[in-house]
Amino acid sequence: MKRAAVAFALILLAGCQSAVPEMSERRASTVPSVPTLSGSTLQAFIVGNSLRYSHYGAVSSFFSDGRYGYRDYEVRDGGTYTISGDMVCINFDDGGRRCDRYAKVGDDYVRIEEGGRQTKIEGTGPA
Repeated sequence: MKRAAVAFALILLAGCQSAVPEMSERRASTVPSVPTLSGSTLQAFIVGNSLRYSHYGAVSSFFSDGRYGYRDYEVRDGGTYTISGDMVCINFDDGGRRCDRYAKVGDDYVRIEEGGRQTKIEGTGPA
């Protein structure tokens, strides 16, 4: 019975793999291995929009005046953002800073954080 349970768990885990490159490959380089959005395509995707992510009910809002807002079930945060090339850099009100990239992988959009963590974007709407 235990072997069947382990085999079932392995099958489930294998089904969770995506077409996105392995995390270890992405962490080895600061440059994502997938083409990222840049220029006017990135501007149109980000500016004035809210992005809903696939975890924790998280939403990032990129207001057209450069303000940034974030919320999930537990956290609310804010700051400002800038776009340069294929990078969206956020300066948080608490002094933190992070730069992300965005990419289209197949039919899906993903956020690629510094360090390579990727989060699927479930939907977009006005900020």
